[in-house]
Amino acid sequence: MKETTRRATHRPDATVTVLAGTPESGILTEVMHFETSAANEFLDLTDAVREHVTRSGVRHGQVTIMTPHTTTAVAINESETGFLNDFRRLISEVVPVEGYYEHDDHEIRTENLQEDEFINGHAHVRQMLVGSTNVTIPVVEGELVIGRWQRVLFVELDQPRARRTILHTQ
Repeated sequence: MKETTRRATHRPDATVTVLAGTPESGILTEVMHFETSAANEFLDLTDAVREHVTRSGVRHGQVTIMTPHTTTAVAINESETGFLNDFRRLISEVVPVEGYYEHDDHEIRTENLQEDEFINGHAHVRQMLVGSTNVTIPVVEGELVIGRWQRVLFVELDQPRARRTILHTQ
C-alpha cells in the first residue's frame, strides 16, 4: 500500500526584492511578490521568513511579517490539512460569499471606490475575524522563536491575484 501525505499549504513561488537594509545593524526590509491561486488559500511563509532572517544577519531581535492588503491576513498556526479545511468550512458558514455586504452596494457606498472595484465585502469581513495584517516573531541566536507545530501563514480571503508581503528584521 502506498502512503500519501495531504498538504494543506505550500510555499509561494515568490520573488524577493530588498526595499532597504543596514547590514552592520542587521536591519533588513524585503518584499515578497507572489500569486495566490484560490480564495481561502493558505501559503506557508515560514521557510521564506527563516531565509530572510539569515540574510539580515540578526542574531537577537525580531522579524515582522506584514501584508499590505485588506483582504488577506498573516497568522501563526498549525499547517494541518484537517484544521485548515475546518477553518475554510467555518469561515464560509459564518461569512458567506453570497451575503449582503454594504461594502459592495455602490448605491450607498461613497468611500475608497475605484473603477475596477471587486465585489469582496465578504473578504474584508473575513479578514477582520481571522486576524491581523502582521505578526512579529522574536529571533534568538538567529532562529525564529515559534512553537513546534507553528507556521507563519499568509491567508488569501478574496480571489486569486498578485500579492505581496513585507519582511522586516531588526
